[in-house]
Amino acid sequence: MLLNTAFIRSCYVAPVLEGVEAHYGVTANDLSIPKLLLQDRMTLIPFTEVSKWFEQIEELTGDTDFMVKIQSYLTLAKLEVPSNWFLSAPDLAMSFRRINHGICSFQSGASYYAQQSGKILKWCYNNAFVKGKARSHDSLRVAFTLFNAIKNYAGNDYCPRKVQLSGPPIQQKETEALFGCPVSWNAPQTELWLGIDSLLMFTDDYTYIPEPLTTSIPLSQLEKYLNMPQPTDQPKVLYEMVNYSRYYGLPSVDAVAALFGVSRQQLQRRLQKLGFTFTYLSGYILCNQAIKYMLEGMSIAEIATRLGYANSHSFSRSFSRFRRQTPTQYLNKLKLESKQTSF
Repeated sequence: MLLNTAFIRSCYVAPVLEGVEAHYGVTANDLSIPKLLLQDRMTLIPFTEVSKWFEQIEELTGDTDFMVKIQSYLTLAKLEVPSNWFLSAPDLAMSFRRINHGICSFQSGASYYAQQSGKILKWCYNNAFVKGKARSHDSLRVAFTLFNAIKNYAGNDYCPRKVQLSGPPIQQKETEALFGCPVSWNAPQTELWLGIDSLLMFTDDYTYIPEPLTTSIPLSQLEKYLNMPQPTDQPKVLYEMVNYSRYYGLPSVDAVAALFGVSRQQLQRRLQKLGFTFTYLSGYILCNQAIKYMLEGMSIAEIATRLGYANSHSFSRSFSRFRRQTPTQYLNKLKLESKQTSF
């Protein structure tokens, strides 16, 4: 049994949640999404959870076409990338390549790529980890996001040649009016068909601001960009699934098994094959996360709350089992080493 799971970052889902709140008044709290989960914009969220949120939004709003209504919010400009790297290229061709190659730092288990047929270029998105009614919503999410990226260069009046979307149809006439072209549904993947010349075109009011030849970001931020587990990386997927579950309380076997859609016994057997026990794995993960929070300057009490412990004493006891010193002792050690390094 493989525990394959794809993840998407909080900042890549945030535009949907912002648009839904602005248009319908439905908040993240209405979807039972913890506030802390969205505070760190680089948080990894299992895509199965996002699929459930899309279905919940449809139920709460009573609109199957909610993604159509919020399409103006769906833009890559909201991603936390230095200097808005995706959309700061001199032309669409370069931006196109940046998005196809760089988006893997924000979503795993999905493919963004190009297919050329004569003078037609198909901008494709394939996601095997979205199921059921959520397929239509996810397909629209990405189609509008890519469409808005194109309009950044080609202008708001630009229309693709054709759009193919996954899942059952949603507001056919309104969707075609927004894209300005024929739209077909129940396709194997999402596709925007462009004329090959579109890659080099740009609107008269587009202004290119030259980028610096070099850039720098903190190593901690770089680590976050690179920290995107592939679906088949079992140990890393397990690590991130347990880490995600802590936003809903102290991780438990049953909670993590439910996220994977397997039984408690199936999860425990997989852990045994990988040489782990759940108690050890969750303790190790929470301890590592605690150290990251310490380096960010958080207090022990705040760290205990963020990790799902009932109180600071419970957190201290668990931390001591792994590091053989209390969180306070470890934090004082970090501060001492920092002072010595600064001299």
